[in-house]
Amino acid sequence: MKLAALKLIKMSLSILWFTALTLNATSSLAAPDLPIIAVTKIKAPVDDDGFWRRVNTKSANFQVMLETQLTRVGRFQVMERNRVDEVLGEQGLNNEFGDGQTAGGGFNVSGVDYLVYGSITKFGQKEKRMQTGSFSSASLITEFEADIKLVDASTGEVRKAETASVSLQTAGGVSTGGFTSVNAEADPLSDAQRIAAKKVAGIIATSIFPIEIIRGGATIYLNYGNAILDAGDKLTVFRPGEELIDEATGLNLGSEEEKIGEIEITESTDKFSKAVLLSGDGPSKGDLARVSSKGSERKGSTGKPGAKRGKKI
Repeated sequence: MKLAALKLIKMSLSILWFTALTLNATSSLAAPDLPIIAVTKIKAPVDDDGFWRRVNTKSANFQVMLETQLTRVGRFQVMERNRVDEVLGEQGLNNEFGDGQTAGGGFNVSGVDYLVYGSITKFGQKEKRMQTGSFSSASLITEFEADIKLVDASTGEVRKAETASVSLQTAGGVSTGGFTSVNAEADPLSDAQRIAAKKVAGIIATSIFPIEIIRGGATIYLNYGNAILDAGDKLTVFRPGEELIDEATGLNLGSEEEKIGEIEITESTDKFSKAVLLSGDGPSKGDLARVSSKGSERKGSTGKPGAKRGKKI
């Protein structure tokens, strides 16, 4: 009896072991072949710890936000930061990679497809004021810029070089007579960095996987979710035409574009977004799109005029 029970247990364990192997193999085969991307240390040349002028752009904070956004995009395997340092150390590289001396040879970072590096090149605030009679208003605009490059880890070729710029109203107030109202963000730099990180993630992701219309109609569906797109974002939809090749160099100069129309994001989920047509023709499945303006930078404004209450001028 005991021997039969032991045999039954062994058989059950064998079945479980075989099932686990099968499931593991199936999941491995089903796993998408995503490009591996590594974010190197983001520099901050605009930082200044001087006595009269202190600037701290918290570059490490921006790097974390960028890594988070790239992970949320779901189209990359993002290498962990300690592993990035280890890989770059093994290759004898530093943060100056990608220049003319290293790009030609000796540039073959194992285990990585793309490297992201860059610098925070602008951070500051400016004030806007308006006054008439007893009424006055003021707003504080926070500006943030980051120059980012996407490098092919096997060749050192710069595949994409862009500047992500953010101009965000982070404080405002009005005063009239004895009444005053002031609103201000708790951490304006963090808010600007979050928008910039989303822009950079969009630049990197869409340079490899473009924003695409996956279904047309009254409600338009797009292939990116809230890691890149937000409600209120406006996009230009276009249809790529014939590719243009420079015969002298053989370089692909891109292709002609037929503009289809303008759309606005109404809802964004983890995996996809919904939009409505603002102008032009309704897009079709397979048409491409690019962001023309971010809704998050138009705080406090719907972009639509209010209804007239009196006689029109």
